[in-house]
Amino acid sequence: MAQPDDFVSEFFQQLERVVSDWAQSLGSHTHFGGADLRNPLEGLVNYAHFPKRDEYCRQRYQGLTPQSALSHVVNLPLPHNAQGSGAPTPASQAIIARWKEMLSPLEGQPVYYAHIPRMIEYLLPFISADTRNVVLVTECNITPGMFDLPDNVTLVKFVDSGCRLYSNSFLESNFPVLCSFANTIALLDQCIKPSEFACICGCNIPAKIWATICAARGAKSVCYQHGWPAFIHAPFKNMPFDRMVTWGPGFETLWRPHNPAMEFIPGKYPYPVKQGAHNRITFFLQQPYYIATERTLEQMVDLINQCAVAYPDIIVQYRSHPDIRLDSHITKLFSDKPNIIDVSSHPLDEVYASTRVAVAHFSSTIMECIAHGCCPLVFNPSPSWNYCPDLSALGLGFISTDFASFFNLLPLALDFHVAENLKKQWFG
Repeated sequence: MAQPDDFVSEFFQQLERVVSDWAQSLGSHTHFGGADLRNPLEGLVNYAHFPKRDEYCRQRYQGLTPQSALSHVVNLPLPHNAQGSGAPTPASQAIIARWKEMLSPLEGQPVYYAHIPRMIEYLLPFISADTRNVVLVTECNITPGMFDLPDNVTLVKFVDSGCRLYSNSFLESNFPVLCSFANTIALLDQCIKPSEFACICGCNIPAKIWATICAARGAKSVCYQHGWPAFIHAPFKNMPFDRMVTWGPGFETLWRPHNPAMEFIPGKYPYPVKQGAHNRITFFLQQPYYIATERTLEQMVDLINQCAVAYPDIIVQYRSHPDIRLDSHITKLFSDKPNIIDVSSHPLDEVYASTRVAVAHFSSTIMECIAHGCCPLVFNPSPSWNYCPDLSALGLGFISTDFASFFNLLPLALDFHVAENLKKQWFG
């Protein structure tokens, strides 16, 4: 019998289709100065509706059609009048002049953008390898000594300029935060005129805005790969960057179908790989979001418990995603198992170094762990969604879909090592 969770994958497919059709119908109402913000707008609207997933699934479980269920949770505004645009106000003119004076020494330098400290850490290998004078723009507060930034890096704190460089009545009325970011980014771009824009991951909305504005000015943008999300939702598709630097040539085969217009440059895995014992089973836990549900998390918790009982001589550890922490009532379930430990606060490379088998649903750690000498074992109980790529077919690991297949595959995973030529194909 169908369960509400059975409609999760369908929700994202239906939402992506409806939002894409809606954004296309807007025409020039997504234009902002010389740039078309349709792609960042689509990403923003998809993100805004992701929390509606469970309600959509309930509606479908109760018998509604996909179209009817989506209409209960999605309400997309349409323009009612002609788009207006005008010159910046006198107050904005004063802001523009002040920003240009402050930022003029940086004109022409490449810009790196990261919205949170974790993304700065992931960008550091690329920034450190850049011998040019560059600018790092970030929204987070950076304290002295927080990052080991090279001397050729100028740090710029991203703050709302309060400036109205361009106007768009439809976007201003319905998406004021998008307009605020777009105006500040347009001002930064006008002041610095970066020769190149660079970011990591690629699904961040401000990064998409800046890449779009750069393209309108004729400047290039590059996105550095950060993991492999496996579940490719709308913001990962048709990203507006000129090129992506991947961890290795294998990843182009995964990204290209979703981003056919991008150029792909094979790089190599940029982060340090620590040597370790590789004698533990590690569960990488994700919040019930995207393709994962509360039921998925409950199954993972049960799997940890059963794994600890089945392998009492092996440490079974778990690491929660950096954005979440498990509730205490969940962690109490592990209290009577001395071989279960929480390594959520441990550095990721240290966790990999201790791991023989890495278990996750769709986390980017599944592919990344291969670079660190671990064997990935996917646990994917999600109906109507298949983990991509097929790890078994590629000789990279294993995929289970229920408890029985997981415990059948676990002994194989504990003895499995990815061939060095395959590691080079995927991680340079």
